[in-house]
Amino acid sequence: MKQVIVIHGGTTFSNYEDYLQYLSTKPINIDRLKYQSYWKEHLQAELGNSYEVLLPKMPNSTNADYREWTLWFENLASVITDDCILIGHSLGGIFLAKYLSENQFPSHIKATILIAAPYNDESQEDLGDFKLDSISDRFTSQAGKVALFFGKDDPVIAISEIEKYREDIPTADFYILSAPDHFMRPSFPELIELIRSI
Repeated sequence: MKQVIVIHGGTTFSNYEDYLQYLSTKPINIDRLKYQSYWKEHLQAELGNSYEVLLPKMPNSTNADYREWTLWFENLASVITDDCILIGHSLGGIFLAKYLSENQFPSHIKATILIAAPYNDESQEDLGDFKLDSISDRFTSQAGKVALFFGKDDPVIAISEIEKYREDIPTADFYILSAPDHFMRPSFPELIELIRSI
């Protein structure tokens, strides 16, 4: 059985006062408050019984801390098997890029897929201690097949971030799709097709 581990997104802040300001002033989108079903929740059904999809909840995703996420991810690593596929969406994508650049993962990784992953552009949101300086050779040596999805019309992550990843990981596969929803959609057939091809 092939394991697929999805690290979700979140928000982070350089200081606590900015976080409090965000909580008191963030515009409310009523549609986002209603129950919605996203592609992450459908992966298991779409991929079938030959896959085991894990959707760990990362600590305090509203005010994420890289060290906390690292500790929890390292704890999760005890149940992750060889030839796993790691997927990171948004903050989860930059987390995987940074973590695998700085640390040796204990299991063999078959593929790493980053979806709408910021790099270091903080024009839309603060990246705090998740921000990348560069992606190291350690990442490329252990990440397996690397693929990145970016949205040409993503309202959260600037499309220009793709160039930074292209410079650091020239052998990766890059997919540019329409993503006015920041890839917060009910289905993601392009991702399903990619996972099945790995």
